[in-house]
Amino acid sequence: MKQRVDVPEKFKELFLPNHSEEKRKRFTQIYKTELKRKLMRGESITDDMLGVKSFVLKGGRISGKTMNDELAAIQDFFGDSGDIWYCRSEENTIRRSIFQSMQSTLRRHGFTLSNRNDTDFKVSNSPFEIKCNRTGNVCQFFAINKDIDRTKAMTPPSGRLKRVMLEEANEPNDKIYVEALRSTALRYMDEMSKFTYRYNPPPTLNHWANRFYPSLIKGGAIGIHSTWQDIAECLDPVVIADILKLKTEDPLHYEYWYGGEIVSLAGRVIWSFDRNKHVLPLYELQRKIRQNLYYQPHFMFYGVDSGINTDATAVSAWALYPDGKLIKLSTFHLDIAEQRKLYGLKGISHTDQVEWMMEEYKKFRKQMAEYGITIPDTSHERWCFDGAALTQDLMLEFEKATYFSTVAVTDKDIERDVARLVNSYRSGFLYILGVEENDVSIEEMENFVRDENNEIPEGQSDHTIDADKYATYEYYYNFM
Repeated sequence: MKQRVDVPEKFKELFLPNHSEEKRKRFTQIYKTELKRKLMRGESITDDMLGVKSFVLKGGRISGKTMNDELAAIQDFFGDSGDIWYCRSEENTIRRSIFQSMQSTLRRHGFTLSNRNDTDFKVSNSPFEIKCNRTGNVCQFFAINKDIDRTKAMTPPSGRLKRVMLEEANEPNDKIYVEALRSTALRYMDEMSKFTYRYNPPPTLNHWANRFYPSLIKGGAIGIHSTWQDIAECLDPVVIADILKLKTEDPLHYEYWYGGEIVSLAGRVIWSFDRNKHVLPLYELQRKIRQNLYYQPHFMFYGVDSGINTDATAVSAWALYPDGKLIKLSTFHLDIAEQRKLYGLKGISHTDQVEWMMEEYKKFRKQMAEYGITIPDTSHERWCFDGAALTQDLMLEFEKATYFSTVAVTDKDIERDVARLVNSYRSGFLYILGVEENDVSIEEMENFVRDENNEIPEGQSDHTIDADKYATYEYYYNFM
């Protein structure tokens, strides 16, 4: 590395060779041939016999897992020939997360990057790759979820893998996708290779990750449980003050959020939302506009969650402002069950719902204009529909009637999407305009709860929360 790196004691083994030169001598060609025979006979082979070292990096947010694993991976770009695989669950989360993160780590330690061959590293966006121009060693970035065969055809350019890193290892739908990645990777690994799984324990007690990764540790993987305190020297005092404030005010969520512990989170799901902090009075927004006439929405995201017989249809209208804040300006809410009772309906068709949405949309634009808020034209709007089949039918009807820009959000993960809302409210990125139309949304967030088993009971009203998930998903993963 170009800069000296001080590694916390807890993470040092990530940087060390798997074996001393003396111990490595046992991995002779004869030894490897015998291992192949055992495998072909169906005998059980441990990681220790293969020489590959596996690490399970467990912890809360800001715990040094990603930073130190990436630092350790830098050395794999150099020396002898061999490549790196860096994976995450979904394709559309790669660019803004692990791909950008690895580039930042390299730059932070003095390396130069470009799309050319005259810098330390060459960066490619299609496919996502970072190549060391000196050695030719490559870090490939790809997703593993939903299809156990999607990793089957992956091949490291050199034919050898030095390291495989799986970020947010709790996000795949099932352990089988992690096992499929491992099965493919082991074809190209040797006694000096490492496999690292990085995960935040999900709050749901019966989540597969909370059983699978502890079982790996019992089977011989090295477990590293880190918290923010392990990297406190690297953190800004503002960050530490915020963490300690949560520890004092809400020790339960502190243990989950920053301690990486599985605790009983009985209580509000969107626990970081505070109407005193996050509900923005209309007069305050109007004051900002008077001070700066250009403080107007740059782009609009409309999240859409729908029903037809009983569930409500909700549309959340989120505005992106020049300072990067997202402000929910209004909520369109159609209580279908109530409408059925009032008018004796069997349901409300998608055609009728589209008509209702457009009436609400026109009222919304007119109302915002009266408030002095300028909603951008339709070329700067995106309608983000639930990817479920029922809502897809509504989206098609909506497209035919309006020709507006629409997108289906098919990549849904309850805990990840909840965490995105929780973290965004905690970080001061999300606000709700204090108007009557948003009362239904505020009420949902204050009454949507987990039970004592960390489960979210059925039957609770969460339609506007789901609409918020779709709108913010599109912004965070596909727009920024």
